[in-house]
Amino acid sequence: MLFAVAGASKAAAVGEQDVLAPCKAVAAHVESAAMASRPAQGRRAVDYDALLAPVIAVPPPRLADPDLYARALRWLGSDHGPVVEVQHVDGPVWRSLQVLGTADCTYEKFFRVQADGALETVDTPASYADLCWNSTRDIGKVSGRPALIEREFLEHPALGLDVEITPWTNDAALATCRVSIRFDDAFRVSERFCRDASICRDAEPLAPRLAEAYARAAGAKVMENVSPAPPERRRAYAAQFLDAEANINGDHRGYTVLPTFGSPPRTPYPIYGGSPQMEVIDVDGRTLIVRVGVGGVGWRELGDYLITLYQGDRGAEQGLAPVASFVVERRPTGLPTVTTSVPRPYVNTH
Repeated sequence: MLFAVAGASKAAAVGEQDVLAPCKAVAAHVESAAMASRPAQGRRAVDYDALLAPVIAVPPPRLADPDLYARALRWLGSDHGPVVEVQHVDGPVWRSLQVLGTADCTYEKFFRVQADGALETVDTPASYADLCWNSTRDIGKVSGRPALIEREFLEHPALGLDVEITPWTNDAALATCRVSIRFDDAFRVSERFCRDASICRDAEPLAPRLAEAYARAAGAKVMENVSPAPPERRRAYAAQFLDAEANINGDHRGYTVLPTFGSPPRTPYPIYGGSPQMEVIDVDGRTLIVRVGVGGVGWRELGDYLITLYQGDRGAEQGLAPVASFVVERRPTGLPTVTTSVPRPYVNTH
């Protein structure tokens, strides 16, 4: 937090417009590059590296020589295990880091090599997200000048990217600015699988709406607003719905595969990842239970949106049987909205 106060003081001292200058240069480039080439189609299909180049460059890091690396390991130690890389930032300043755990979390320490060769700790610059999974920080250059470049890839409620740029002088971080890139998007059914053709036909127009509701919700229960079943039928299905949540969506069932009724899916991630949601809905007068999520691996959401519809069937496990399922693609549309700002540092509240 001391660094955050110092960073705020630097921003006030040099003026917000000067702080924003690197980000405004990036924003102007992104807008012109987007005008020249519309975004690729498909979920996660925006090539952000290409969109940001050549203003932002993240070359392979220059690593410490073996002697400095060995000295840094002995001197720094680590609260999380062995340091895996020691990278040059600028001038006498270096960065040690680890990437650990299933969430690929980055842990950093910064230090300075003094004129006599001794090592001195440098305050770790503030980050603007947790530096796990969809959030990363690299050493790079912006308009040819050294900088720390942090990126947060966003899925909820809109597709986009935040980039925090911290210019670096010979031995100190300067004030940070942020570029925020957001895309409008559209949802469409790319695959459908049917046990009941009539339910498939009637439910297909709902599938993109359900996927969009899940995407916008960011964990909140909003799917009940998409074709809700009448209250009396919801009450009649209450016990069955609780069973479905416990048995189909429960941890002990693991991450279940999208039912495809014998047809091979094209989507590369046909297994529900993350935290799927379930709801009781109405499809042309029929009460069904729907499960909506994203394909992935374990808790990671990596692929397209997956939707399964279940109908009461006392001969089936849990009294429910899948009757239709859909794969829904999310596509960026149009030109991005690009804004700049001075961000607040991330505070871990867990």
